Amino acid sequence: MDPKVNGQLQKDWGGLIALYLFLGGVGGGAYTIAAINSFLGKSMELSTTVGLWIGFPALLIGSLILVADLGNPSKFILAGLKPGTSWIARGFWIISLFMVFSFLHLVIHEFTDVNQTAGIMTVLAVLGIIFAILTIAYTGLLLGASKGIPFWRSGIVPVLFVISGLVTGHFLTMIGMVVFYEGASTVTQFRTMALEASIVVVVELLAILFFLHAAYKQPDSRESVERIMRKTIFIVGYFILGLGLPFLLMLIIRYTMTASGPGAILAVAFIGALFGLIGGFLLRLAILVCGALPTLNMGGFQFRRIAKPKDLKPQIGLMPPQ
Repeated sequence: MDPKVNGQLQKDWGGLIALYLFLGGVGGGAYTIAAINSFLGKSMELSTTVGLWIGFPALLIGSLILVADLGNPSKFILAGLKPGTSWIARGFWIISLFMVFSFLHLVIHEFTDVNQTAGIMTVLAVLGIIFAILTIAYTGLLLGASKGIPFWRSGIVPVLFVISGLVTGHFLTMIGMVVFYEGASTVTQFRTMALEASIVVVVELLAILFFLHAAYKQPDSRESVERIMRKTIFIVGYFILGLGLPFLLMLIIRYTMTASGPGAILAVAFIGALFGLIGGFLLRLAILVCGALPTLNMGGFQFRRIAKPKDLKPQIGLMPPQ
């Protein structure tokens, strides 16, 4: 064990919370892309439909995962109390309202005449986009509200998660479009989606580099940056396979596959989108597992906070005398 980080890393938030953060981002991102594309009409019909079908279910599944991690459903029921002082309560209402708007948008889109409900759809789309962005940002604000981990306590984290949510939302929508392929019109939509995704991937790359640079400049979070940069899942899984490979494949779809058949385009799109989704999850997981308690500097000496053990273990002398 590394003595410099022994006892420093947080252990409470791991894979389940990373999955919740990922689903919140991908659900909000897919809905945002769908709502924006809905204003483009029939030319982006399939991407709109697929994105709407992703938004509400992804948030629902993510919420169930969060309840499972809490271990007690009653905690979730109480989560909406005191929104004036609690980010968890604010998030409860933000996510709840987004799920309502996204569900209504999906139902009206699928089961009514779009020409007769255009006004309602526009209002729902605007409200849905606002609360979708707030939902994705909240997944980052939730980390920032954890004052004990300096690495998470950055205003850049919510921005990074919003951008990553839009990227993963693009990619999951593209996978859905592969599954529900509708012919030549789908290929045209793929080219548009590929261009959009490649642009947002570049923005995400700039955001993550800015986040790491800013965190490294702070003494309390520098150790977390050094640790995350040694993580294979971050460098290889996220940077290379989760950002670099999808970016390259999106450019190939957009600019070099103009004469290719739909089968080749669908295969390239599916592979690129799948790796992009994996990268989005690994980003959140790496940020969570590398969160470390701060180092205190007093009188030229460094003191490291040590996490208290959850369970008292008599075999190591931690039980009080009877």
